Amino acid sequence: MKQILRYMPQLFFIGLALVTLLSLIPATSVPQAVQFWDKAQHSLAFAALSITGMLAFPRRAGLVFVGLLAHGAFIEILQEALTTTRMGEIFDWLADGTGVLAGAVVHRYIVSKAAAKPE
Repeated sequence: MKQILRYMPQLFFIGLALVTLLSLIPATSVPQAVQFWDKAQHSLAFAALSITGMLAFPRRAGLVFVGLLAHGAFIEILQEALTTTRMGEIFDWLADGTGVLAGAVVHRYIVSKAAAKPE
């Protein structure tokens, strides 16, 4: 487990960059394989970011939580301001927040299981 945790900061920042990029490129450029229900995409992406971010920075889990909520809002603002094929939507941001919360719950579960397991 410790070997995997060593790479969590890199994985988190790569994921953050990838989610941001996919959120800002024209919708027609997103591969068909990842085009399914929009709100589910938001929730799943931000849940993954939440889990990896909180594993990467366990002492800053609260900051990761708030930072991801802010980042989701920032992406929606950028979509509205900078793109012609995307629209910033409050419901997308709420889906991001749902994902962040779900990720935090999963993170807490992972941490509690790891703490209960003798090494």
